[in-house]
Amino acid sequence: MTAAAQKVIVKADEFDIETYQLIIDGRNLLLLTHRQIGEIVGKSKEAAQRFIKQHANNFPPPVKAFIPDKPRPVPLTSWEAAVAYWQKQAELGNATAIALIAAVGAKLLSEIEIISDDELNSTNSEPTQEITATKSELQLIAEGIELASRWMEEAGVDQRAIAHWRLNQLREKVPALAEVSASAQSFIAQNTTSPTGLIPSQLAEKLSEQLERRITAAQVNQALHALGLQDWAKPGKNRERKLTDAGKQYGTALLSTSKDGWQGAQLRWFESVIPLLCQHLSASKALTEKHLA
Repeated sequence: MTAAAQKVIVKADEFDIETYQLIIDGRNLLLLTHRQIGEIVGKSKEAAQRFIKQHANNFPPPVKAFIPDKPRPVPLTSWEAAVAYWQKQAELGNATAIALIAAVGAKLLSEIEIISDDELNSTNSEPTQEITATKSELQLIAEGIELASRWMEEAGVDQRAIAHWRLNQLREKVPALAEVSASAQSFIAQNTTSPTGLIPSQLAEKLSEQLERRITAAQVNQALHALGLQDWAKPGKNRERKLTDAGKQYGTALLSTSKDGWQGAQLRWFESVIPLLCQHLSASKALTEKHLA
């Protein structure tokens, strides 16, 4: 006989997580649908479902149960699988998931505050409104960070640099997560290698040696534009450049902050671009000499 699960709310910091409670053989189970697991961190039901299916051997098996407002039994996923999915999203920089894991990730079920749906509805409305406002603000921050990150990725900014920027923003916007952000940044620093690549002034030094004449960083930048490897990031802005599709095989972009407070993408070029620059600069010099002759 299929059991009936009770709808309950897990309260953790500013989160009210809708789940279902089922007691089987004396075990207290917290269960969720894939939709509940995905949507709480701004992801789709399908995204959560894919992750949980890929790692099914690591989690307790799903349970079929009757739940309120559903005429037929539905498959429910374990709390452990849900936390694993949220942890993965937190590692990818999802701001809501980072906050959620900070609230529930290390807690045992016995340490989690669980109240019935009826109890939640019967409480004073003012605290509920405050929680909703906090959650809405956090969701807005998360969406803004995600959108800006996509723009930086499209501009060719290095993924490691984007991750640091996202964590800095999270620390500023949600002070309670400053310790989590700092820990994540430390983890990134310890588990990734330093960025490689040359800035235009370094390329100019190498080109000057090879061509046996003085090449300036300005000439290098002009050549990179002429070769279609870089372009201006924004119309009317003459300070920030971005990699073109062709340029992505010769360089990368890192987030940089100057001493005067400017922040943007700094392009770094691999040594594979040097032969192209040599050829272009040599051809340009020959053409100039021809006109002067």
